[in-house]
Amino acid sequence: MRFEAKRVIVTGGTSGFGEAIVKAFAAEGADVHFCGLIDTEGKRVMADAEGLSGTVQYHHADVREESSVAAFIHTATDDGTRLDIAVNNAGISHTAARFADQDMAMVEDVFRTNVMGIWFAMRHEIPVMLKSGTGAIVNTASILSRSGAEWMAAYGTSKHAVVGLTKSAALDYADHGIRINAVSPGPMLTPMFERALADIGGDMSKFAGGLPKGGPANPNDVAKTVLYLASEEAGYMNGANVIVDGGTSSGQHA
Repeated sequence: MRFEAKRVIVTGGTSGFGEAIVKAFAAEGADVHFCGLIDTEGKRVMADAEGLSGTVQYHHADVREESSVAAFIHTATDDGTRLDIAVNNAGISHTAARFADQDMAMVEDVFRTNVMGIWFAMRHEIPVMLKSGTGAIVNTASILSRSGAEWMAAYGTSKHAVVGLTKSAALDYADHGIRINAVSPGPMLTPMFERALADIGGDMSKFAGGLPKGGPANPNDVAKTVLYLASEEAGYMNGANVIVDGGTSSGQHA
Protein backbone atom coordinates (compact mmCIF):
# COMPACT_ATOMS: atom_id res chain seq x y z
CA MET A 1 0.00 0.00 0.00
CA ARG A 2 2.84 2.42 -0.83
CA PHE A 3 0.50 4.56 -2.89
CA GLU A 4 -2.60 4.68 -0.74
CA ALA A 5 -4.63 7.83 -1.56
CA LYS A 6 -2.00 9.02 -4.06
CA ARG A 7 -3.33 10.59 -7.26
CA VAL A 8 -1.72 8.90 -10.27
CA ILE A 9 -2.01 9.67 -13.99
CA VAL A 10 -1.16 7.08 -16.67
CA THR A 11 -1.29 7.84 -20.39
CA GLY A 12 -1.81 4.92 -22.74
CA GLY A 13 -3.34 2.69 -20.09
CA THR A 14 -5.87 0.67 -22.08
CA SER A 15 -3.70 -2.37 -22.89
CA GLY A 16 -0.30 -3.99 -22.52
CA PHE A 17 2.29 -2.28 -20.35
CA GLY A 18 0.04 0.68 -19.56
CA GLU A 19 -2.76 -1.57 -18.36
CA ALA A 20 -0.32 -3.43 -16.12
CA ILE A 21 0.87 -0.11 -14.65
CA VAL A 22 -2.69 1.08 -13.97
CA LYS A 23 -3.60 -2.11 -12.14
CA ALA A 24 -0.32 -2.25 -10.21
CA PHE A 25 -0.85 1.24 -8.78
CA ALA A 26 -4.49 0.51 -7.98
CA ALA A 27 -3.48 -2.70 -6.21
CA GLU A 28 -1.39 -0.55 -3.85
CA GLY A 29 -4.18 1.86 -3.02
CA ALA A 30 -3.70 4.63 -5.60
CA ASP A 31 -6.41 6.77 -7.15
CA VAL A 32 -5.53 6.14 -10.80
CA HIS A 33 -6.73 8.14 -13.81
CA PHE A 34 -5.69 6.80 -17.20
CA CYS A 35 -6.35 7.72 -20.80
CA GLY A 36 -6.52 6.07 -24.17
CA LEU A 37 -8.29 6.16 -27.53
CA ILE A 38 -10.33 2.93 -27.49
CA ASP A 39 -13.19 3.47 -25.07
CA THR A 40 -14.26 -0.17 -24.96
CA GLU A 41 -10.77 -1.13 -23.79
CA GLY A 42 -10.74 1.67 -21.23
CA LYS A 43 -14.02 0.44 -19.78
CA ARG A 44 -12.70 -3.14 -19.75
CA VAL A 45 -9.63 -2.11 -17.74
CA MET A 46 -11.89 -0.29 -15.29
CA ALA A 47 -14.05 -3.37 -14.88
CA ASP A 48 -11.02 -5.62 -14.45
CA ALA A 49 -9.69 -3.31 -11.73
CA GLU A 50 -12.84 -3.49 -9.62
CA GLY A 51 -12.04 -4.97 -6.24
CA LEU A 52 -8.50 -3.60 -6.10
CA SER A 53 -7.56 -1.46 -3.12
CA GLY A 54 -7.49 1.80 -5.07
CA THR A 55 -9.77 3.35 -7.68
CA VAL A 56 -9.46 3.48 -11.47
CA GLN A 57 -11.03 5.99 -13.85
CA TYR A 58 -10.76 6.01 -17.64
CA HIS A 59 -10.66 9.19 -19.78
CA HIS A 60 -10.72 9.42 -23.57
CA ALA A 61 -7.73 11.46 -24.75
CA ASP A 62 -5.43 11.67 -27.76
CA VAL A 63 -1.86 12.41 -26.65
CA ARG A 64 -1.01 13.72 -30.13
CA GLU A 65 -3.16 16.78 -29.45
CA GLU A 66 -2.09 19.13 -26.65
CA SER A 67 -5.63 20.36 -26.03
CA SER A 68 -6.81 16.79 -25.48
CA VAL A 69 -3.93 16.06 -23.09
CA ALA A 70 -4.53 19.31 -21.22
CA ALA A 71 -8.23 18.53 -20.79
CA PHE A 72 -7.46 15.04 -19.50
CA ILE A 73 -4.91 16.26 -16.97
CA HIS A 74 -7.13 19.13 -15.84
CA THR A 75 -9.98 16.73 -15.11
CA ALA A 76 -7.79 14.00 -13.64
CA THR A 77 -6.12 16.41 -11.22
CA ASP A 78 -9.32 17.98 -9.87
CA ASP A 79 -8.95 21.15 -11.93
CA GLY A 80 -5.17 21.24 -11.58
CA THR A 81 -4.98 20.91 -7.80
CA ARG A 82 -3.88 17.36 -7.08
CA LEU A 83 -1.22 15.14 -8.67
CA ASP A 84 1.41 12.98 -7.00
CA ILE A 85 2.64 10.68 -9.77
CA ALA A 86 2.48 10.61 -13.57
CA VAL A 87 3.46 7.78 -15.89
CA ASN A 88 3.65 8.90 -19.50
CA ASN A 89 3.39 5.60 -21.30
CA ALA A 90 1.36 6.19 -24.47
CA GLY A 91 3.30 5.13 -27.54
CA ILE A 92 3.07 3.40 -30.89
CA SER A 93 5.39 1.37 -33.09
CA HIS A 94 5.36 0.89 -36.87
CA THR A 95 5.91 -1.68 -39.59
CA ALA A 96 9.48 -2.79 -40.22
CA ALA A 97 11.23 -0.98 -43.08
CA ARG A 98 14.65 0.37 -43.85
CA PHE A 99 15.21 4.05 -43.08
CA ALA A 100 14.69 5.54 -46.56
CA ASP A 101 11.60 3.39 -47.12
CA GLN A 102 9.71 4.56 -44.05
CA ASP A 103 6.60 6.53 -44.89
CA MET A 104 6.89 10.11 -43.67
CA ALA A 105 3.28 10.31 -42.51
CA MET A 106 3.99 7.30 -40.32
CA VAL A 107 7.24 8.83 -39.04
CA GLU A 108 5.43 12.01 -38.07
CA ASP A 109 2.68 10.05 -36.31
CA VAL A 110 5.26 8.08 -34.32
CA PHE A 111 7.00 11.29 -33.22
CA ARG A 112 3.73 13.05 -32.48
CA THR A 113 2.67 10.16 -30.24
CA ASN A 114 5.89 8.98 -28.64
CA VAL A 115 7.71 12.29 -28.19
CA MET A 116 5.22 15.15 -28.29
CA GLY A 117 2.69 13.08 -26.36
CA ILE A 118 5.11 12.97 -23.43
CA TRP A 119 6.13 16.60 -23.93
CA PHE A 120 2.49 17.73 -23.84
CA ALA A 121 1.78 15.59 -20.77
CA MET A 122 4.74 16.88 -18.75
CA ARG A 123 3.98 20.43 -19.84
CA HIS A 124 0.66 20.16 -17.98
CA GLU A 125 1.63 17.74 -15.19
CA ILE A 126 4.61 19.70 -13.89
CA PRO A 127 2.71 22.93 -13.04
CA VAL A 128 0.30 20.90 -10.88
CA MET A 129 3.19 19.23 -9.07
CA LEU A 130 4.92 22.57 -8.54
CA LYS A 131 1.96 23.73 -6.47
CA SER A 132 2.66 21.05 -3.86
CA GLY A 133 6.42 21.09 -4.29
CA THR A 134 6.69 17.36 -4.88
CA GLY A 135 5.99 14.73 -7.50
CA ALA A 136 7.38 11.85 -9.52
CA ILE A 137 7.18 11.34 -13.28
CA VAL A 138 8.15 8.18 -15.15
CA ASN A 139 8.34 8.18 -18.95
CA THR A 140 8.29 4.97 -20.98
CA ALA A 141 11.23 4.69 -23.38
CA SER A 142 12.65 1.41 -24.73
CA ILE A 143 15.88 -0.57 -24.96
CA LEU A 144 16.00 0.92 -28.47
CA SER A 145 16.73 4.24 -26.77
CA ARG A 146 20.33 3.19 -26.20
CA SER A 147 21.42 1.77 -29.55
CA GLY A 148 20.62 1.78 -33.24
CA ALA A 149 17.32 0.26 -34.30
CA GLU A 150 17.64 -1.63 -37.58
CA TRP A 151 14.34 -1.64 -39.50
CA MET A 152 12.78 0.56 -36.79
CA ALA A 153 14.43 3.98 -37.24
CA ALA A 154 11.36 6.09 -36.46
CA TYR A 155 10.51 4.18 -33.29
CA GLY A 156 14.11 3.96 -32.10
CA THR A 157 14.81 7.62 -32.71
CA SER A 158 11.63 8.63 -30.90
CA LYS A 159 12.69 6.64 -27.84
CA HIS A 160 16.13 8.31 -27.86
CA ALA A 161 14.22 11.59 -27.74
CA VAL A 162 12.15 10.39 -24.78
CA VAL A 163 15.32 9.81 -22.78
CA GLY A 164 16.70 13.18 -23.83
CA LEU A 165 13.63 15.13 -22.78
CA THR A 166 13.47 13.13 -19.53
CA LYS A 167 17.03 14.08 -18.59
CA SER A 168 16.58 17.73 -19.56
CA ALA A 169 13.33 18.13 -17.64
CA ALA A 170 14.84 16.36 -14.63
CA LEU A 171 17.58 18.99 -14.48
CA ASP A 172 15.10 21.83 -14.84
CA TYR A 173 13.04 20.72 -11.83
CA ALA A 174 15.56 18.91 -9.62
CA ASP A 175 15.48 21.79 -7.13
CA HIS A 176 11.67 21.95 -7.13
CA GLY A 177 10.95 18.58 -5.53
CA ILE A 178 10.01 16.83 -8.79
CA ARG A 179 11.81 13.68 -9.93
CA ILE A 180 11.66 12.64 -13.59
CA ASN A 181 12.99 9.28 -14.75
CA ALA A 182 12.58 6.94 -17.72
CA VAL A 183 12.11 3.19 -17.87
CA SER A 184 13.31 1.26 -20.92
CA PRO A 185 11.69 -2.16 -21.23
CA GLY A 186 12.78 -4.90 -23.55
CA PRO A 187 10.29 -7.16 -25.36
CA MET A 188 7.12 -7.80 -23.36
CA LEU A 189 4.10 -9.99 -24.02
CA THR A 190 1.84 -7.16 -25.15
CA PRO A 191 -0.40 -6.51 -28.18
CA MET A 192 2.36 -4.28 -29.61
CA PHE A 193 4.85 -7.17 -29.41
CA GLU A 194 2.37 -9.53 -31.09
CA ARG A 195 1.78 -7.03 -33.90
CA ALA A 196 5.53 -6.68 -34.39
CA LEU A 197 5.97 -10.43 -34.77
CA ALA A 198 3.07 -10.62 -37.23
CA ASP A 199 4.50 -7.73 -39.23
CA ILE A 200 7.88 -9.38 -39.79
CA GLY A 201 6.28 -12.72 -40.64
CA GLY A 202 8.73 -14.72 -38.56
CA ASP A 203 11.83 -13.06 -40.05
CA MET A 204 13.66 -12.39 -36.78
CA SER A 205 16.42 -10.50 -38.63
CA LYS A 206 13.90 -7.66 -38.74
CA PHE A 207 13.19 -7.76 -34.99
CA ALA A 208 15.17 -4.85 -33.59
CA GLY A 209 16.79 -5.12 -30.19
CA GLY A 210 16.81 -8.89 -29.81
CA LEU A 211 15.02 -11.18 -27.37
CA PRO A 212 16.01 -12.11 -23.81
CA LYS A 213 17.10 -15.70 -23.27
CA GLY A 214 14.14 -16.25 -20.99
CA GLY A 215 11.68 -14.96 -23.58
CA PRO A 216 9.56 -11.79 -23.56
CA ALA A 217 8.71 -10.37 -20.16
CA ASN A 218 5.36 -10.36 -18.44
CA PRO A 219 4.41 -6.65 -18.39
CA ASN A 220 3.23 -7.05 -14.79
CA ASP A 221 6.81 -7.79 -13.78
CA VAL A 222 8.20 -4.76 -15.60
CA ALA A 223 5.50 -2.53 -14.07
CA LYS A 224 7.11 -3.17 -10.67
CA THR A 225 10.08 -1.07 -11.79
CA VAL A 226 7.78 1.83 -12.64
CA LEU A 227 6.24 1.66 -9.17
CA TYR A 228 9.69 1.61 -7.61
CA LEU A 229 10.76 4.72 -9.56
CA ALA A 230 7.58 6.48 -8.45
CA SER A 231 8.00 5.49 -4.81
CA GLU A 232 9.84 7.17 -1.96
CA GLU A 233 12.29 4.25 -2.08
CA ALA A 234 13.72 5.81 -5.25
CA GLY A 235 13.80 9.27 -3.72
CA TYR A 236 17.38 9.96 -4.85
CA MET A 237 16.88 8.76 -8.43
CA ASN A 238 16.42 11.56 -10.91
CA GLY A 239 17.18 11.81 -14.63
CA ALA A 240 17.85 8.06 -14.87
CA ASN A 241 17.00 5.71 -17.72
CA VAL A 242 16.43 2.30 -16.15
CA ILE A 243 16.87 -0.68 -18.49
CA VAL A 244 14.52 -3.60 -17.74
CA ASP A 245 15.10 -6.17 -20.46
CA GLY A 246 16.15 -9.48 -18.92
CA GLY A 247 19.74 -8.94 -20.08
CA THR A 248 18.82 -8.51 -23.74
CA SER A 249 21.04 -5.51 -24.29
CA SER A 250 23.84 -6.49 -21.88
CA GLY A 251 26.26 -7.28 -24.69
CA GLN A 252 25.49 -4.15 -26.69
CA HIS A 253 27.37 -0.88 -26.58
CA ALA A 254 25.39 2.32 -26.18
